Amino acid sequence: MWEWSNKQKNNTPSPEKTKKNSASLLSAYNDLIGKSYSSYRNRIKNIQIADTPENEKIISPEPEEVYNLVKKKISDLRLPQKTKIIEKEYAPQSWQEMNRAFDRYYNLRARFFKLIGYSEQNECLKAGLTEEDIICLQNGFAPENFNIHLKIPADFGGLAEFENFSLIKTHPYHDNIHQIIDMQIENNFLRIHKKIFLPWFEGKFYHD
Repeated sequence: MWEWSNKQKNNTPSPEKTKKNSASLLSAYNDLIGKSYSSYRNRIKNIQIADTPENEKIISPEPEEVYNLVKKKISDLRLPQKTKIIEKEYAPQSWQEMNRAFDRYYNLRARFFKLIGYSEQNECLKAGLTEEDIICLQNGFAPENFNIHLKIPADFGGLAEFENFSLIKTHPYHDNIHQIIDMQIENNFLRIHKKIFLPWFEGKFYHD
């Protein structure tokens, strides 16, 4: 999600993947994202989302409180007005499913860039891309500080399909969306309630 495009393809499973919690959102992010999310894993390395030991006492905010926190974060971080909030149930994938999804994403990524580079040039300019950036898209590459965002992550039912892709600025928008997701992991909301409130938007572009 942060993006798969930053990952070097490696089909050799690590020993960590064989653990019971290897299908969790956290371990999936850590593997698919690679080095760019090492600090993320270090902050929450002891959390298991999929399973909670019976003798462990943990607490989390209630859904209404988290919804309001997400709403406030969207405002505080000045995300575009088109940003909505949707609730998605947690549906962890196996590593085989994640790898298949990554392969499909990898194959579609350049095609998505070319699609918007050729057919959505006016929208590209509105999103802040330059003529040089558009040429970059037309060649199947991400311009500097832009990437594909999966509007609904795979572990919440999102598919590697064009309808789930959006071109987004890495800084600040993509970073800020992940702040909101991180918050719900770190306060145990996802772990306890097995769902999350996602900043969501329609269309192939995310901008003001």
